[in-house]
Amino acid sequence: MKKILLFIPIILFLASCSPTAPKKTKEQGESKVLLQRFLSKSRFLDNGSSVRIFLSIDIDRTFTLAEASKDFVISYNLYPDYSAKQNSLSTGNVAINTENATQEGGLLTVWFDIPKPKDLLTGLALAEIKDLRTGNKIFNDCFLRFQSGKVSDYFMFYDKTGKTPLARNYFTVQDTVVLRSLSEKEQTFKVFKYRYDFDAAISPMSTTPRAASKSLFVDSSFTISSNKPFVLKSDALYYFTRDTTESYGIGMVVGDKRFPKMTRPEKLVRPLIYVSTNAETSDLYNSKDSKRSLDNYWLNIMQGNQGTAKRTIKSYYQRVEQANRLFTTYKEGWKTDKGMVYIVMGDPTRITRTKDKEVWTYTRNSQYSEVNFTFTRRANQFADDHYELQRYAEYQSIWFPTVEQWRNGDKI
Repeated sequence: MKKILLFIPIILFLASCSPTAPKKTKEQGESKVLLQRFLSKSRFLDNGSSVRIFLSIDIDRTFTLAEASKDFVISYNLYPDYSAKQNSLSTGNVAINTENATQEGGLLTVWFDIPKPKDLLTGLALAEIKDLRTGNKIFNDCFLRFQSGKVSDYFMFYDKTGKTPLARNYFTVQDTVVLRSLSEKEQTFKVFKYRYDFDAAISPMSTTPRAASKSLFVDSSFTISSNKPFVLKSDALYYFTRDTTESYGIGMVVGDKRFPKMTRPEKLVRPLIYVSTNAETSDLYNSKDSKRSLDNYWLNIMQGNQGTAKRTIKSYYQRVEQANRLFTTYKEGWKTDKGMVYIVMGDPTRITRTKDKEVWTYTRNSQYSEVNFTFTRRANQFADDHYELQRYAEYQSIWFPTVEQWRNGDKI
């Protein structure tokens, strides 16, 4: 029988989110988002008398900006908060053109300004995105701060020309970027680099108290100036701050040249922790020959069925890559709580959001019931979108059968 060494090249060309105990409650001021065939993320920058929203849409097909301008219709409403959906402060339509949009692979990034309302500290921008080609429609909600001292509300990374916004938390080694504000204010930043291998998310069923946060030690530091290009020379967690007394700065994860894809055997074994036994995980993590261990792992759980193994490998690592794209914060997206749930469970049927909480709902068609995974936003100095899963032992009734589907090759 041929070894599953043959399967590894498949990964090299891969393209490129209730148990009985948690009670379902109706949150005041919720925003429901249906995930369909395209996904979106957003962030904002202060622009003086307005805020500029950067909307990134993962379309999952090749396109040109000219095609996007015809295929997509974007509109928005501005509300005081999540609980005041009947009180729209302003509304508008967003045209897509070369002046306010960029295209990179299957990712479309569009930006537009919304005037700041008077006498409000925060607000909610709800964008409706229609794909006229497929008929799909999604909503994207962006929580806004109109008066803030957080450096990440004013500065963002751009490409080496300083013109193309890069509205994400991850980059790759040797990328050249520019940190700048919309006002192009000159600012010196102290940059700290941390070389630390963060742990993967713990099981959704683990209800034991979390271990105390480990201390991070600075590997090196340097200074940069805003509006000037600089090179990301090594993979690490980078932290940018104007003043070392600031509580919050700007974080970024710098991965190898393939990130958010994973191709090296020693890295490919890591995300398998979510569908493996403790003994299997120990063997994979401690092996001196990651490639051989990876081959043997898939050979064993698929009982030698190469066709099933190929399909399962492709599907699993596509989700790992997408988790890295969508959920990277201060650590790779696959290691986050959201990344773990997304990899194992897939796209939620529905997302319900409030200011500091997200509820992912999965519909179990065979039983006509719903399972909710609730994520709570936690303060984090590196990232503004760090969420932690509320864990319950009762998740095992849905989690273990889904993991077993992966191990049987039925989760494609």
